[in-house]
Amino acid sequence: MQFSIIVLTTLMCGVLVFQMPGRVKRDLVSNRSRWLMCGSLALIGVQFLIQYITELRALGVTQAVLVNLTFFIPASALMSLAVLNLQRQGRLYAFERWGWIVAWLIVVTGLTVAVAMDGNPIESLSERVRWTEVTMGIVYAGMQVYYTIMQMHELQRMQDAIENYYDSERKGLTIWMKHAMAVTGLMAIFVPMLIFGPNYLLIIYALTIFWGIFVMWFSFIRYFTSNDIKLVHEAEDSTDSADSTDDKLSPDIMLHVSHAVERWLASEGYLQAGITSAMAANAMNVPRYQLTAWVRAEGHLSFTKWIIALRIEEAKRLLKEHPDWNNETVADHCGFNRTHFQRLFKQATGMAPAEYGEK
Repeated sequence: MQFSIIVLTTLMCGVLVFQMPGRVKRDLVSNRSRWLMCGSLALIGVQFLIQYITELRALGVTQAVLVNLTFFIPASALMSLAVLNLQRQGRLYAFERWGWIVAWLIVVTGLTVAVAMDGNPIESLSERVRWTEVTMGIVYAGMQVYYTIMQMHELQRMQDAIENYYDSERKGLTIWMKHAMAVTGLMAIFVPMLIFGPNYLLIIYALTIFWGIFVMWFSFIRYFTSNDIKLVHEAEDSTDSADSTDDKLSPDIMLHVSHAVERWLASEGYLQAGITSAMAANAMNVPRYQLTAWVRAEGHLSFTKWIIALRIEEAKRLLKEHPDWNNETVADHCGFNRTHFQRLFKQATGMAPAEYGEK
């Protein structure tokens, strides 16, 4: 298994180094994340290479965790920074760039002192070293908690921007970031826990982690090679400065926007597939931030959810008036993505479209 992981991480690093599109290499932010991710995977591979050569796992969990902590801290930190760098479009704080080095030095120093004071050979380390590893594992987990909180905050901001820009759900644009956060979280949480666990848990842990790493890596590659990164940037860049300020509009402006919305709804502009909030605001001849504020003031969580609610009502009308229409025809007429129409309709009504039409 260790040899397989070494080969796998080598191949994944090779793709990141040699097979990425030219546009990724030319973009400073994307290129930096690429190398951060590559460095993370390389460290994980080196960690398993050392264990494979020295057969540390055969000596015991304590001996193996010494190497795990030494390499997993920089590996998970670099993976976290690769994600955070993309989320912030390159704007990283100094503490985020270098804080993990402080955590790594604390852990390495603590482990070195514990092994030196133990006085036993590497194959028979005492219980004191195990407890030191638990303490250092908590330091590792604390570092990762900080990075995860920052990633969650940025992910929520990105999802809000996407929800307030596109006319349909775009969960796939950021799902890989959740995978990355889950992988780094598992790495940080289970290292100290496994010190007191049986060896078979190490196998389950390794398989779980590396399945997660492979899925995250694959999604990371797809994010660059597809149009996803462009769609995310479009949503973020379109967010007016007013969106982040007070959403309250004066009564006169609210009335003006309401009239503009009514005219747009009467023209059935919301049935146009692929519209964005910027396109809708332009058609209404109002600033985008005013439309966004109006949507929220009317009790809708986002532009996406507002448009979906409007289209669901239209779909319900069509299913009543045209019982002979199939789901694809209804979805196309209402501007829905065919793949998501049934799921969204059932979420809103509790019934599948066909069942609703029958009743």
